[in-house]
Amino acid sequence: MRLFLLVSAVFFSVFAHSQEPFTIPVTVKPLSEVLVERRLTANAQVMAKNAAQVAAEVTAVVSQVHVDIGDDVAAGELMVSLDAVDWKLQAEQAAANTKAAQARLKQAQIRLDRAKELETSQYISADDLLARNTDVAVLKAELLRLKVAEKTAQRQVAKTKITAPFSGVVTVRQAQVGQLLTSGTPVLNLVQVYGAEIHANIPSHLAAQLGSASRFEFTTQSQTHAVELVQLTDVVEAQAAVQVARFKVTETTAPLTPLVGQTGQLVWYLNGQSLSADLITKRAGKLGVFIAQNNQAKFIPLPKAQEGRPATIEGENDWQVIIGGRERLQDGQTIRLK
Repeated sequence: MRLFLLVSAVFFSVFAHSQEPFTIPVTVKPLSEVLVERRLTANAQVMAKNAAQVAAEVTAVVSQVHVDIGDDVAAGELMVSLDAVDWKLQAEQAAANTKAAQARLKQAQIRLDRAKELETSQYISADDLLARNTDVAVLKAELLRLKVAEKTAQRQVAKTKITAPFSGVVTVRQAQVGQLLTSGTPVLNLVQVYGAEIHANIPSHLAAQLGSASRFEFTTQSQTHAVELVQLTDVVEAQAAVQVARFKVTETTAPLTPLVGQTGQLVWYLNGQSLSADLITKRAGKLGVFIAQNNQAKFIPLPKAQEGRPATIEGENDWQVIIGGRERLQDGQTIRLK
């Protein structure tokens, strides 16, 4: 009899316990402690202001290469010397042609002056005078043409000295001593590192929010730099649906500056605060956040939320936001705090 009573008591105890509502343990934090600065991000890269593939402008053999990969060069600095003997000979020939034309013009001018003296005494016909005027005019035009040819030849000689078009760093060297170059053959690649800008691909639907940003940052794996907006293009790239925005670094005293070609993230901060993206949960096709209220989980929809992005939220700072145990929660479910 005693055994029966004992078994009955245990049964009714288990039955009564099974009738209690199932509760899920959760952890919570006040809303004021989980809000973060509103921020948006976009892919960005440091771009050189100038990056040129310097090429030969004349046909000649490389006689000397004065720089190599990694060298800093100043604007106008000699980088490659070409054999200029043939071009100098052509320049000398052009100079000789100019001198000969000057002599012929001088002689023609003297003959014209004498003809004009004879005209007064009618010892020369009008046709002869016209012919001598024509000779002088033709020789003046010929002299002008030869002077242009001489300048062109001198210019070709100057092109045998390949200089830096701007200050920068040599990144590729193609020229080799003894190599025959033709016009257009690449010699060196030069990148301007000073004045580099940061170009960011801003999704077109977020571009309008650049104007309301409180500050901008360019972040890499190891550095963060304050930047400012220079220009946002008014053209949307059709395939990627982005607009390119240009930024410049504002930290003039930074110990390290971003390197040309470096990639990272452009981050811009908006006024106000938002809910971290990892606290946003999806239920019944809607995005929102769970809060603890009267020992129950309450789902608060966030109509403007986007998956993977922080969302603005209007609520009381003392709201108890559920941060742990949200995976199985449903709206209205009974909870208990850990």
